[in-house]
Order: sequence, then C-alpha cells, then structure tokens
Amino acid sequence: MARNGSVGGRGFAIGLAAVLVLLTAAATGAPAEVRTLRAGDFATTATGVGIVDNRAFVPSARALPAHEPFHGTLRLGEQRMTTVPADLGFHQMLGKDPQFFPRIDLAFTTVDGDLVPATEEVIRSGSLAGGRSYWDLIVQSGQVWSEPDDGGWSRAAFPFSLVHSQEGETHNGLATFRYRRGEVSAIRFQIVQQTTPAHIETYFTAAGVLSATRGPAPAADWKAIADDYREARRDAVPVQDWQALGKLVGEGKLAGFADGLPAGQTVLTGLDYRGVFYTPGCTSAGGLLPWCERTRFGVWSVTKAFANEVALLRLAQKFGPEVFDAKISDYVPAVAKYPAWSRVRFEDCIDMATGLGNGSAKRDPNDSGDGYIDATYNDWADARSEDEKVAALLRIAKVYPWGPGEVVRYRDQDMYVLGVAMQAYLRAKEGPQADLWTMLEQEVYRPIGIHHAPINRTLEPDGSRGYPMMPYGYYATIGDLVKVARLYHAHGRHGGAQILYAPRIERLLAGTEPRGLPTGGHSADGETTYFNAFWNLRYNASEGCRLYIPQMIGWGDNLVALFPGGLTGIRIAHNPADDTSAEGDSLAMARAANRLTAFCPAAETRR
Repeated sequence: MARNGSVGGRGFAIGLAAVLVLLTAAATGAPAEVRTLRAGDFATTATGVGIVDNRAFVPSARALPAHEPFHGTLRLGEQRMTTVPADLGFHQMLGKDPQFFPRIDLAFTTVDGDLVPATEEVIRSGSLAGGRSYWDLIVQSGQVWSEPDDGGWSRAAFPFSLVHSQEGETHNGLATFRYRRGEVSAIRFQIVQQTTPAHIETYFTAAGVLSATRGPAPAADWKAIADDYREARRDAVPVQDWQALGKLVGEGKLAGFADGLPAGQTVLTGLDYRGVFYTPGCTSAGGLLPWCERTRFGVWSVTKAFANEVALLRLAQKFGPEVFDAKISDYVPAVAKYPAWSRVRFEDCIDMATGLGNGSAKRDPNDSGDGYIDATYNDWADARSEDEKVAALLRIAKVYPWGPGEVVRYRDQDMYVLGVAMQAYLRAKEGPQADLWTMLEQEVYRPIGIHHAPINRTLEPDGSRGYPMMPYGYYATIGDLVKVARLYHAHGRHGGAQILYAPRIERLLAGTEPRGLPTGGHSADGETTYFNAFWNLRYNASEGCRLYIPQMIGWGDNLVALFPGGLTGIRIAHNPADDTSAEGDSLAMARAANRLTAFCPAAETRR
C-alpha cells in the first residue's frame, strides 16, 4: 500500500477493462455516450444507466434560472453501483463493500444560483460502524437551474468525491436531481475520474440512480455559510484555458510541458503564471469535468509539504526556530519508552531521516525507499485511532547503524508521529485545548484564502473528531495548491504579515545551493535530494546554472513544483505503475517554465 509518489511500493492488480475505458476516454476526451438527461433518467426504474457526456449534468444552452432555490437535505439510500469492471473484487475491504454507494445525508442551500453544501469536510459513512458501503463522501458546490421541457421542475447538480478516511485517493463524479417545492427526484450520478488508489486496487468508473427523499435543512448558520461562500469565490484563484497562455507567451514556449506522464495517466496539468492558473482542464471518462476548479483531489504525500511542513514553519514563526530541534520523545509519551527515539528531533522527521526503519543498512548509493513498505506498514496504516497508530509505528525491527539526520529513509509513520508531536508542542505553549489543524486553518490557510481544508482523520472509539492524517490525507483543490505554493514563493509572507518562518523557506526555495540528503533517485540532470518534505529536482537551467527545484510529490505522480520566478507547475495524476519516475519527469515542466523566465541568479548565469 504505497502512498507516496517517489518511492516503490506494493504492486497492485488493475482491472484491464476499467483501465481501457477510463484512460482511453480521458486521453481522447471522448465520453462513452453523448446524450441529454430526460425526466425518465431521474427515476430509479431507469434502465441502461451508464457513463454519459459530463455536459448532461450541467445547464444546457436553453437553460433558464431555477424556478425556486433549493434549501434542505437530500437523504440518499445505500445502493449497489453499476461499475466497470462489473465486480471490483473487494467485498470485504476493512469490513465494507466498495461496490455500494453510501447511505448519507447531504444538506445544501442556494447562493446566487449556486448549490452550496453545508460542509466540504469529509462526511463519514463507510468508515463508521453500520451500513454496507466502504465509502465516505466529500461534496463541492454546484449549480441550480431549470430546463424548458421539465414542466416546472428545477434542476440541481454538484460534484462529489468518494473517499475513505483511512486512504488518500478520490473517485470524482457528478450528481444531478430535479426538485419542485417539497419533492425531489432520484439522484442520477456517475464517477468518471480518480487519483491512484491503494486499498481498492482497481481503477473503475461507476454510474447509477439513487433513491432520495427531501428533508428540512439542519440547524446551521446558513447566512454565515452563504457569506463565506461569496467570500471564497472572491478569493478564488483565477483559472484560464491553456490556450490563453499560449496566446500570451507563444505556444512554442510551452512545448512539452505535460510530457512527464502519458496523457492517459494525467488528470490535470497546469501552470500558475503571473497570478493566473492556466490548465487544459480536468480529463475524465465523461469528457472534461465540469467545475474543475472546485473539484477536490486526493494528492497523497503532497500533504507532507502542504500541511506538515507548513505547520512546522508556523510553529517556528510563532515560538522560534528551536522547534526544529525539539525532541519527539519529549512530546509523545509512548515514544519516550524507546531509547532509539531519544535523539530524534522534529527536524529529523520532516527530513525523513530518523535513523529508524526496516530497510537494509546499505547507504552508498542510498535508496530512500528501502524498507518503506515492510511487515509493519499495513498494521500502522490500517490502525484506526491516534493511539493505535502510534503503537503500531513503534513496532520497528531495527535501528540503523547511522544516527538521526544522516540518511533519508522514507516512512509515512515518521511524518505521522511528527504531527502528533507538533500538536503536543502547541498545547504545551497554548493550553490543552489547542489543536494543530485548527491553527493551520485559522492562522495559515484562511488568511491566504483557503476557506475549507478537508483532511482525513483518525477514527477514535469515542466518536471524537480524530487526529489529522498529515502524512497523506489532504483533499486539495487547484486553488489550495496554488495558494500554498504562492505562500512559499513569498517566503511565508502574505498581506503584510509574516505567517511562516522565512529563514527556513529561503533554504527551501529553488537555488544553486545544495540542500537535503541523497535519495538515490535521479533525473537526467543529477541526483534528487530530500529536504523538509520536499523532493529537490536537479535541473540544468538554460542560462547555465545547476539548480535544486523543490517539489511536493504524492503517490501516483501528483506533483507541485516551485520554479524560480514565482511559477508553479501542478500535475494531478493516476499513474497505475507508480514507476518511481516522479523525481525526473518534471524536467519537462521545468524546461517549459524556464522559457518563460530566467531561472539562474545573475551571478550564476553563464553565456
């Protein structure tokens, strides 16, 4: 169960039929079927339900405003999905069946013609006791409208993601329904896109019609939800089509930008350039995915640099750089019982260099993935609660002959225990009610315009909120990734306030000075290093200098590359092989970005 995009992991079977349907359609942009949804398509008795063109889920050219707003709760019944392949083959995964759509309640309101959910957090269903379905759900905002032939009914649609709280991928889809006064139709849905799975080892598409009833809206501050939604739209990153960037800078300069992966494995690619994110859009088995800018993607280990490193840098800014040298054993009582942990610092965990693990003692050349997936990994990954996860990560087989801080050996477990320790550190400073993720939301994400930050959490036996899975659990939008990248580019400063610790970011950003520890991975231009949750690509710039370019990388070849000049390249992918090429295949992005701006400092340029 490999969850990072840069080291090897356990192989997994792929349903060949599903790969052909999903990846071929995504590569060509051609859906399996093109037609308009009619009234009969919203009935549970509908036959021949399959993937249709995604445009059937959005207003037609003849659409008019909705006859009335929607405000209430959709109550969806659990139902077996029609999937390709027909049988996903895992009917008892963690005690649940992924073939079933979850039984779930979804609350919405209407804001300026958009259908807005009460929450964008993970709504648990499959990860809880009861029910047959394996899946939890995340819902994003959509739209309401009416069609001339619907006889007074209005329509609504929204994007959603099937997820699981012990995983990190998303299976993205669309849902639509008709409504009139207190009535709702059944829900027509299709799942047409995904990032690389782990437990559910099959790539699949799905479609169906779900029985639904309408209930009243739950007690909530709906005015605050509406106000926040409008503010979030104002804070949204401007997104334009890739062709617009070609017209702006010249198409020749962008040649090869997306060559790092085959088109069939690329969900989305794009470049943040001068305040606008340019992208060809989100590919899927139903054609381009509507509301691409609102869609959430399971980006796996991109979370390490997006969340864990950001939290560490926020603590350093608030309380001083001594946090880097804080000892894990001083803040996680269970760890203190193990002498091997006595010298491990926060810094060693963020560098993946604890000196602990189950790999070999070979280090010349090093293999950062040596021992990553071992006999203890699944015990840790499948442990549900915070305490169970800490106990599982302490069941290691060996202490390496080197000490902490010397050799990179990739371990999700070390990033997890760092998060636990940082929360304890924060509570030591601010009191027992302090919460690390709340700190990130209120003091980092919200100020830079991220209004919702959904992340998987541990599943606690008392039903409490649980601890955030900061090694790989974040569900990002394009805008989330761009905004955090921009914060790094700005040395941690935003709106006149220093949010993150600038001296460390100065060492992180692209430059000619070596940083980090050898990983054993190479691009065509040299060996990749690992430093503070970033993989550093060696790149020979067109001006002549040799650079280290920091990258957030996640399982399946998800990538956020921080190029010089404030440029950020982003790729969301579902690489089924995860062939460990992610360290090198962003060279294509780098070369294209280098045509748009000089990468070398003036003193380093050689003509």
